[in-house]
This record gives sequence, structure tokens and C-alpha cells, in this order.
Amino acid sequence: MPSDTRERNEALFREVNERIEAISQTVPPEEERMQFLCECDNKDCAEKLSATRAEYEAVRAAGTHFIVTPGHQDPSVESVVQQNARFLVVEKEGRAGHDAEESDPRKL
Repeated sequence: MPSDTRERNEALFREVNERIEAISQTVPPEEERMQFLCECDNKDCAEKLSATRAEYEAVRAAGTHFIVTPGHQDPSVESVVQQNARFLVVEKEGRAGHDAEESDPRKL
């Protein structure tokens, strides 16, 4: 389970996005974009970003990957592995990566 405030924030936003994605099952994966919450570690962030279900599923294929608004990456614990004009995909590294895997709601 996440141990610090930043990790809890990321886990919470990931859980909310998982629920958004589950509700969206009636939308074909390649159809219109949906609004997801930025999964950054800033506890005050309430930004939304636009992604298709297929894009979100590609991010969630790895438990260490998070979808964040450009500029919201934290280079002290993650690296950018993909980017476009709408969002970044970051990969947690080290202890943060281990914690992300442990708190992945798809593996609990």
C-alpha cells in the first residue's frame, strides 16, 4: 500500500480513473476521447486530460505507468516514456515503481 502522501495521491487518482474507464465500457476503445484525471503526485492537482479508452488501456498495461498532464512529471521518481500534445506517460522507478506495482488496482 502506498506509504507517503504523493503515492496515496497517485493511487487515488488511478483508482478514480479505473472507475471512469469501467463505466466507459460502452464506448468503443478507438472512439471519442474521454476525460481522465491527471495521475501526478501533486495532492492539489485537479487537472483533467483527454485520452481514448485505447490510450488509457495502453498506459494501464504496465503497473508502473501513469498518465499525467504535460509538466506534471516528477523526475526524482519517474521518467517520461511516451508523450503527445495531450498527455505524458511516466514510468515510476526504484521504490516508487515497486510501490506503484503493489498498489495497482488491477492486480489487487
